[in-house]
Amino acid sequence: RPWYGYFQLGDDVLKIGARVIKTGIAVAITMFICKLLNLEPAFFGAVSAVINMQPSIFLSFRAAKDQILVHILGVLAGFCFGYFLGVTPLSAGLIVILLIPLYIKLDLHSGITMGIVAALFVLSSSTEEFLVHALARTGVIFVGLGAAMLINVVLWPPRYNQALKGKLRQANEAAVLYFCRAVQEYVGLEGSEQPQIEPEEKKRIYKLNKEARQLLELMSRERYLGVASKEQPKEWLTQAEKLIDYNESIVKKANRIFDLLPTRVERRHGVGDPPVSEEFRAILEVLESGCTIVIRVNGKLRTVIIDEGTVQIEEISEEYWETLTHAIEQWQPRFEGSYYMHGLLEVAVIANEIKWATRQAKILLQESVEAEP
Repeated sequence: RPWYGYFQLGDDVLKIGARVIKTGIAVAITMFICKLLNLEPAFFGAVSAVINMQPSIFLSFRAAKDQILVHILGVLAGFCFGYFLGVTPLSAGLIVILLIPLYIKLDLHSGITMGIVAALFVLSSSTEEFLVHALARTGVIFVGLGAAMLINVVLWPPRYNQALKGKLRQANEAAVLYFCRAVQEYVGLEGSEQPQIEPEEKKRIYKLNKEARQLLELMSRERYLGVASKEQPKEWLTQAEKLIDYNESIVKKANRIFDLLPTRVERRHGVGDPPVSEEFRAILEVLESGCTIVIRVNGKLRTVIIDEGTVQIEEISEEYWETLTHAIEQWQPRFEGSYYMHGLLEVAVIANEIKWATRQAKILLQESVEAEP
């Protein structure tokens, strides 16, 4: 970990990342320049530097654009209200009532506070000093804005490549394990006990996928601006996005399987929890073996997309489905009635989800291998 990753304090670790240090440097530089140029109040420039030190260069540019517009509107409003209404409590209240809806209408939510402060700052000056104060305020704001953008670009510019790869790995591993957990829970249900579904695990997986997509968007924007490293080609970003889509889809399919569990428990309990027949157990074993394929193919996906290694692609085969069909044919003739029909429908749903997870992973694997330079 680089020296700016954290500071050790006793038994605890106080994390101080690069962005925190860059913000402090930008504030110090802003205050120094303002004092050097005799621009007051310098703390407004420090506030501008803090606001514009965004987690990505793209967001810094966007925040800078918003701050410029917010500042211009605030200064103009301060000029107009101060000139026509004078510096009174009424004019101060009216300027706030006018600017807040205007900023919201222009989708400048993040700049509302700075815009109001800018307007009130100009409004609080005497009439003959409006121009001087407005120019000084503008200079202070732009010094902070420029310092933040310069430091963000030059000093430890954000790099999302490794962070995205790490998040992709975590999200894919968690999604696949969650899917296989759903299948195994169905396979293992024999009594009337209720399946254990952990909502916190589901939330964690959703969070991982969301964070991975956010990192991908930031990386794509940085690459588009040309201010970040282009070490990953556009094709890699496309495959990374498809992997995130796959992760989200496989979680949804796992949820569908989890939804079947209470129904199966209730159905079995209604007929006295009969023992699982050997024929149906054979079907369950085939279903469970499908997870082995899903895990194996996804392992290759991570090797290609995340580790950028080389693997052999896997052809889409009907062998697994032929085995499952044979097991169902051995089981179905021996039983009849709605109880077994419901069981067959559940098996069909789970088999279809496994089929999708396997085939889609193989298709993505083939595309990823072919996209390699």
